[in-house]
Amino acid sequence: MKNSSIHPKLIRIEKIRFFGSGIIILLLINLTTGLSSCAKTDKSVDEAYQLRVNGKSDLAKELLSTIIKEDSTNAAAQFELARTLDYINIMGSPEATKALSAALKYDPKNVVYNYYNARTCFLKAYIAMEREGENVKNLINDVCNEYVKVLELKPDYPEALMYLVEIYGMLPENMGGDKNKAEKYTQKLEKMDKFYGAKARLVLMPEGTDMVKYWNDYVAENDKDFRAWKELGVANLYNDNIEAAKENFEKAIALDKSQNIRLLDLSRYHQIKVMQNRDAAEKELPEAKKYIKQYLASAPEPIPPLKAYAIGTLAKFEMFSGNNAEAEKLMEEAKSLDPYFSRAFGLPSLALFEPADKLDHHFSSFFSPY
Repeated sequence: MKNSSIHPKLIRIEKIRFFGSGIIILLLINLTTGLSSCAKTDKSVDEAYQLRVNGKSDLAKELLSTIIKEDSTNAAAQFELARTLDYINIMGSPEATKALSAALKYDPKNVVYNYYNARTCFLKAYIAMEREGENVKNLINDVCNEYVKVLELKPDYPEALMYLVEIYGMLPENMGGDKNKAEKYTQKLEKMDKFYGAKARLVLMPEGTDMVKYWNDYVAENDKDFRAWKELGVANLYNDNIEAAKENFEKAIALDKSQNIRLLDLSRYHQIKVMQNRDAAEKELPEAKKYIKQYLASAPEPIPPLKAYAIGTLAKFEMFSGNNAEAEKLMEEAKSLDPYFSRAFGLPSLALFEPADKLDHHFSSFFSPY
């Protein structure tokens, strides 16, 4: 690619491959959860969740296995075990699939479990796309059916609708795309949620639409929505306007402190520059490091898995630069915080670290690196 400016509508499957396994692993790691029609998790399951969030996934796995051994019908424990195993293995495992199936069996109307399952189904389809495998269209159809099932349980779930808009609106017909269905879901979103209605409408706008102007117009009337400032920042990254993106993300962070993770997006922008041109490393890597260090020093303090991810990324930079001793030191520090931290290029989703009894409202596009 000659330019890092990538309009999401122009990202076809072959272009998505530019980001390689990092995006695939990002999607696998981004398996997330929430709650609508489910009872609160019991204290022991919550304790296991807390262990994982504190970088102790092995202990979480042991505790959950003990709970399930005593009562295999404990859907909450089965679900948290599935999340824990997915986190440990990154690429998933038969054991994780078995645990998720059990969670759905014993609590089939739980929005959390069904939403998580829909994203899991998408991963199978996405990997088939990457490998140019057959049956992609049927797999995508299965994914969409799972999201429809989620909406049958919770009709006013904007994120589930947004995934349907992206899948139907961005994929070509031979892979399951359907502009008419995308339009139908967009209209539903426009009546339900102003922000997601605007985000969905952008998917269906003509190629070449000025995304910066689009989101500038939106924030002019909705400047208290951190999500809109984040979208404007991403639009500016696509336009290679890093300074404007930084200002946009700063406004998002001011509205929602958890958006400090956007600092890692700024870092990844510079990393992509190096991926495109290794000769740019001397200029771009110091900038990438700067934003990671800002993230590590920001408030709220990153939880161990995210802190380890950031430090592990710094270790990769040092390795790339030939500073092996410093790279090893940083990698050991990251492992001490969380031995299973993500080694992927893409950011771990914040929703991955939400309690299992909280509805997931963190939207992570399948078709964008940011």
